[in-house]
Amino acid sequence: FGRSISKFQAIQWMIADMATRIEASRLLVYNAAYKKDKGELFSKEAAMAKLFASETAVDTVIKAVQIHGGYGYTKEYTVERLFRDAKITEIYEGTSEIQRLVISRNLLQ
Repeated sequence: FGRSISKFQAIQWMIADMATRIEASRLLVYNAAYKKDKGELFSKEAAMAKLFASETAVDTVIKAVQIHGGYGYTKEYTVERLFRDAKITEIYEGTSEIQRLVISRNLLQ
């Protein structure tokens, strides 16, 4: 189309959504760490941070693969490895479903 794909509104919106979710993830992690440092209970906040950050990683890298098009699946670009790495974050150290259980049990006490 004779211009950088970053000039297209759809790509700009994807990048804005990605950056917003990454920043929200960062703040959730900081909040959990702050509570831990103060010696407060933090299991709910840690579970929220883990859940949101891991799902954000997957969502963000899926968008990155889409932005890269066919190159997103080749080993020439880092995004292919990031896709594999992001998916495992939803599984190790407690699956997303386990994190939801921890959160809901804390909220329903």
